[in-house]
Amino acid sequence: MASVQPRELPWSWERSPGWRGQYERLRRWRGRLSELDPNDLEGLFDFVLAFFTVSYHLRDWLLRDAPSVQADLDDLFTKSSPLRLTSDIANIAKHFDLTHPPRSGRQLSFAREYVPGGMGWFGRDGRLVVLSDGEKIDVLDLAAAAEEAWTVFLREHRYL
Repeated sequence: MASVQPRELPWSWERSPGWRGQYERLRRWRGRLSELDPNDLEGLFDFVLAFFTVSYHLRDWLLRDAPSVQADLDDLFTKSSPLRLTSDIANIAKHFDLTHPPRSGRQLSFAREYVPGGMGWFGRDGRLVVLSDGEKIDVLDLAAAAEEAWTVFLREHRYL
């Protein structure tokens, strides 16, 4: 484990709420996804990447507060398809390409799918999807499933 570098102050504002603060950030980012202008394609994609990065890093925040939950988190990410994809998306957002085997099969791709009649949410006539292991998943559905997976895990472990 890397050594922790000294801080300017002994405690910092972002640390005060601990893992709960990270969970609440996850929930706020997901809420923002549905509030954005569907024609702001770059902005929408930025928010998508922010949501999945915050979602994946909830794992680190939980481990910091409760290292004993490591095995349960490993099991969660093994069994939960939405969280495996979350992990891969967060790592792609950070590193451009995955340099280790993807948790979700092979390296995923994002695509914009045409939705006729202006009924899409990603630029009115489209929706953003994740293509992974032969499956096409709407990003908003994936974000909701990832949030739900975290909520169920936290409830089952009596954190919520």
